[in-house]
Amino acid sequence: MLTNHNEKGMYSFNIDKFYRNYLKGPKLFKKREALEPSFIPDELPHRNSEIEKIAGITACALKGDVPPNFVCYGMTGTGKTATVRYISQKLAEHCTKPPWWVYINCTVVSTPYRILAHIYNTIVGKEIIPSTGLPKDVILKKLLGLLDQHINDSICFLVLDEIDILIEKKGGNEILYNLTRLNENLDHCRTSVIGISNKLKFMEFLDARVTSNLEEEEPIVFKPYDANQLYDILKLRSEVAFQEGVIDDGVIKLCAGLAAKEHGDARKALQLLRKAGEIAERNQTKKIMENHVEKAQKDIDKDHIVEYIFSMPLQAKLTLTAIFLLSKYTKEHIITSGDIYEVHSELAQFIPNVKQLTHRRISDYINELTLSGLITAITKSMGHYGRTKIVKLDIEFNLIERVLSQIKIVKEYRLLDYKPIILQTDKVKIKNIVFKKLI
Repeated sequence: MLTNHNEKGMYSFNIDKFYRNYLKGPKLFKKREALEPSFIPDELPHRNSEIEKIAGITACALKGDVPPNFVCYGMTGTGKTATVRYISQKLAEHCTKPPWWVYINCTVVSTPYRILAHIYNTIVGKEIIPSTGLPKDVILKKLLGLLDQHINDSICFLVLDEIDILIEKKGGNEILYNLTRLNENLDHCRTSVIGISNKLKFMEFLDARVTSNLEEEEPIVFKPYDANQLYDILKLRSEVAFQEGVIDDGVIKLCAGLAAKEHGDARKALQLLRKAGEIAERNQTKKIMENHVEKAQKDIDKDHIVEYIFSMPLQAKLTLTAIFLLSKYTKEHIITSGDIYEVHSELAQFIPNVKQLTHRRISDYINELTLSGLITAITKSMGHYGRTKIVKLDIEFNLIERVLSQIKIVKEYRLLDYKPIILQTDKVKIKNIVFKKLI
């Protein structure tokens, strides 16, 4: 018998018995992967307009012509990536010579070197270009040769998911410029770049030459789903994912309603439904009930916070760290956007190659953290001093501390031990973030 131990001694959990009972229990899932965001269904409800626009832009590929570069905007879970993948499948069905599609998740592959290496290795089907070691111009030359020789006179779509991440990276503008101008150096192959972003204003931070190359067509904006639309999506997916009769409409409507409150996030809705099914199956119940959804919601909220913080760009993590530090040392201190700007600037000075942001950029990050539910920010008038945001953490303090302490750069530079100058009583502010110690 296998058992687990805790601090108090022997713990009675019997893993063999648990697995035996699990196997004897009801089988609720028929096709679990149908509830994964990566699953592409036969039908994408409530995205006809967006499908029509992308189909119109990419249709010229059917006749061997190169489609223009374009960008898809929309909040997380609005179906951007799913729609692009859906289009790729449909385009392949009607092409005599199907195009190539290379997907780059910029939250994972974010440096110019790794992006070029990823494209090359994806086309070849194995790792030929190492993760480090070669000059970028050498990889670019190799990639151009590969595109002409391997793909030849076909079209290669380069899909940059979470493209806005590249703005935060050194060389981000350069790699976007290179990718959008590949065709000038190709003899046979032709490429088209598709950007996917959940930040409507990210193009404002790109070089003008990149903007003109990337937005050759009007951006396609994906609006958040409402509760009824999420219900339709979940209803279709549940018919594929679950055995017949194990889930009622009321449970699906509850999942849709909860996700609709999270800015119409279809990914959240699918995750909620899948996790509720898993909880029900582990509990040996024959049907998925509303209490399983409620339990799933609590579990996901914690997981979502951790995952979201880890996936944020470095500057967003530093902004959150600044808010955390201002909250840590005094409960009475009212945190303003100006305070956050000053503390962020202090933190940025500790870390090599991290630039100080403008007030406007800090305000953008505050807005994003507010939308994510990590903080609340209320705009207030300060009389002749203008308007400012009053900010406070909106989730458990200890949870934020635990997650931030696991971030490599925060741990390396011991940022959580730093006390902001604005809270040091033996120093006074002279100008901007210049302080003088009191005698």
